[in-house]
Amino acid sequence: MATLQMYMDQSRIDNTFTSDVYSEVWGRDLFVDNSVGRIRKILVHCPGEELNQLKDGAFEEEAGARILKDPKGRIRNYWKDEKLPDLPKMQEQHHVLTKILTDAGIEVLSFTDPTGYWTNLTYTRDIALMTPKGVILNRFAMYFHQGETRLAQRFFAGQDIPIVGAIQGTGTMEGGSFSMLDAHTAVVGRSVRINDEGIAQLRSLLSYQGIDLIVVDIPAYYIHLDETFVPVDRDKVLASTFILPFWFLKLLKDRGYQIIECDRDDPMMTNNCIAIAPGKVLLSDQGVRTRKNLEKAGVEVIPVPYTEIFKLGGGIHCSTLPLLRDHVDMVGDPGPFKA
Repeated sequence: MATLQMYMDQSRIDNTFTSDVYSEVWGRDLFVDNSVGRIRKILVHCPGEELNQLKDGAFEEEAGARILKDPKGRIRNYWKDEKLPDLPKMQEQHHVLTKILTDAGIEVLSFTDPTGYWTNLTYTRDIALMTPKGVILNRFAMYFHQGETRLAQRFFAGQDIPIVGAIQGTGTMEGGSFSMLDAHTAVVGRSVRINDEGIAQLRSLLSYQGIDLIVVDIPAYYIHLDETFVPVDRDKVLASTFILPFWFLKLLKDRGYQIIECDRDDPMMTNNCIAIAPGKVLLSDQGVRTRKNLEKAGVEVIPVPYTEIFKLGGGIHCSTLPLLRDHVDMVGDPGPFKA
């Protein structure tokens, strides 16, 4: 028997990620290794009847929002307006977004399971982190996100996308605070929703793929990194320089990135845009000053009306989770590090 096992050992795979067997099993060996390559497949969720539950909430002055709670007093969602959501308007704005995506040749996917009780699924970005070799499932700090992990697990299994890890235990993580800067570098924003344990677990999971992790602290009044920083081209990023720390801006410039200013006089969430291809960005139609900054830098801007969906607390970037992107050689990619 020992002789048989010694013989079989010649086919041992020491590192699945670096083996060509990976693509044999999963049909491809690259999912998302940057934030600007042409998107081939994306996950969205159109606001649905689940948001009608907000009528049972109440506007709370302390929060400046309508708060929906369950019978146990747990917060199930919030809405940044005293008036109830205009659901037809939200759906119309979301349809504009998805039409732009489909017209660009992107395969647009949605959840097929009933969303029911969980009311925040419009922001698909938060459910998971897409990496070169597959998806990392998140663990949420807030109660109203909890059912999303179960839906995400079913969705990714149904799409034959490998689950390469999960944030567990006391770690918390959300996708809006994560960005693949290049094939060997990721960035995460530490905030009220993303804690040190979640970051430690993420750093470990990424290290198996030879990816280094940069951690940026986000001010208390922001939730995610994508409110302040989004790559828009292979050598350009859109950044709220009045929010981000100097050392991070300097790191970007030292790597060769052009920093395009998100104008502070534009509405919040203007920075929350998405590149659907290198130098081609979907941006809120209210970000008129920032649009000029982007176009001056040579970035094509497609304006998107999103005013009603903003009231759920997120924007265009929050509402989209790219599942497949083309590889792009990003400027300043330092190459793989040794874990």
